[in-house]
Amino acid sequence: MDIFPVVYRCVVVVKPKQPLLDWLRSVDPSHNPTLEDICKDSHAYLVPDFEEAPDIEKAIDKYLKDNFEGIFLNELIAWYTDPQMFPKMTYPLFQAWFEISIHTMAFDTVNKPINKE
Repeated sequence: MDIFPVVYRCVVVVKPKQPLLDWLRSVDPSHNPTLEDICKDSHAYLVPDFEEAPDIEKAIDKYLKDNFEGIFLNELIAWYTDPQMFPKMTYPLFQAWFEISIHTMAFDTVNKPINKE
């Protein structure tokens, strides 16, 4: 039985919701995906390890409030690259456009270094 090493990070999975789909359709009417289409391969983000925090979920939520712009921008650029068409990015809009799931444990199943670009 393999025991995988812990990656000392938490993971946030960002899944699009209907308002993102509505925006996509408004900026490019020729592209008509379904919500199911855009949710098939949701993005996962490594965030700091909040193991020592009294309430991990609150700590991650605070981290997201302080850092949501980068995630929001990354999500929009994945679908459309003209920043002039992007909405004013606020935390309430981020919450309205994305379902966020928090995962406090991440394990590395590959015995190789992680490459970053």
